[in-house]
Amino acid sequence: MTYARLNAVLALTVCIPLVTASAQSDSVSVAKIEPPKWSLSLGVDPTDFDLRTRDPGVNARVVGTLTRSWQNPGSRFSRQLSLMVGADAPRGGLENCYGCWSRVTKQYTGMTGGGAADLFRLGRFTPYLHGGVGLYYTRLSGNPYNGVVLSYDPQFNRNYFSLGVNGGLGIKARVGSYEFFIDQTLHAFDAHTIDRGVYPLSIGIRF
Repeated sequence: MTYARLNAVLALTVCIPLVTASAQSDSVSVAKIEPPKWSLSLGVDPTDFDLRTRDPGVNARVVGTLTRSWQNPGSRFSRQLSLMVGADAPRGGLENCYGCWSRVTKQYTGMTGGGAADLFRLGRFTPYLHGGVGLYYTRLSGNPYNGVVLSYDPQFNRNYFSLGVNGGLGIKARVGSYEFFIDQTLHAFDAHTIDRGVYPLSIGIRF
């Protein structure tokens, strides 16, 4: 899958040099303003988003992220620690239910660490790259169909822990003491199977 492989390459090529370079001061002349330390974002996966489906429900994969950053004033480089949580909208129908399962839900969480680098400045706007590694948890559960959905008695439950990678790019704009950004990220839940993951396109704020 070209989309996943491109983002995975970004993750692997960016995260290692960024972590080592983040302690170094940048030579580019910029205003010595204390960078924001926290960010919140909310996004959807554009590769799995459809509000018009044949079966009940919608195709929607929603991801939220809380990030703590460490960046020296005047430096292009930063270190980051993030908590990512997300879920697929539950749907009914045979195509999502593995034969006899009528309703399947999926949730996932990731604790990731890595770095980011600002590429250049264009007025208020700054494009950037980021990447890292993380520990991911995925929970898949379902309910059997026998005329009604037994939502109180799940019969299908699988949990996975895996070591994965993440990477992406975005653009941010500073307004006063805040930064607003748009970000496209790949979370590959398994470093050996990069096609399994989520690809959130997110908007957020740093403060």
